Amino acid sequence: MRVTKLDAARRQLNTAIRLFFGGGDRVSVYSLASNAWEVIDVLCTSAGVESFSNQARENLRAGHTLSYYINEPCRNFFKHAKQDPNPDGSVELPESDVAAILFLAVEDYLRLRQGGPVETQVFQAWFIAVFPEKVADDPVAQSILENANLTFPGIATFAAPDQIEMGRLVLEAALRDPGLAADPKTEPSL
Repeated sequence: MRVTKLDAARRQLNTAIRLFFGGGDRVSVYSLASNAWEVIDVLCTSAGVESFSNQARENLRAGHTLSYYINEPCRNFFKHAKQDPNPDGSVELPESDVAAILFLAVEDYLRLRQGGPVETQVFQAWFIAVFPEKVADDPVAQSILENANLTFPGIATFAAPDQIEMGRLVLEAALRDPGLAADPKTEPSL
């Protein structure tokens, strides 16, 4: 099997989204999403794409990098044991961080490709509908908010498990939608 950087990023990202909406392991979701983000971030920079990551970088405190926030403490903890080989060591992984890294990777992917697989399109709309305040300063996300609210009516007021369940149901329906699959902006999932 021959896999490009973009293929690898798309596959990891779509798998992470399916796991997220399917109630899968959050460590795996975070790891897959952060791996995909790292590749997508470099591809956006290389292509001169104005990514959401670049906008986020503009709001960081002096001396901090976006990579630091993504890698510390969780991603590096999940990948490495040399500096701390204690098998009972632990790290806190907030649910909000899992959704945030997924959104960062999804939003950058969609901007890079000017479209994307059904999974990325659904997750983008889901995140914007659930967390409109997190994208209030982004005109691209704001332009999607009205349609996201139509797809996910009232979702911001639901409990987190119900928000995720609604995302799962919308994703399942979207994956069966022949019109969405035929849209030229929709890429294959894998």
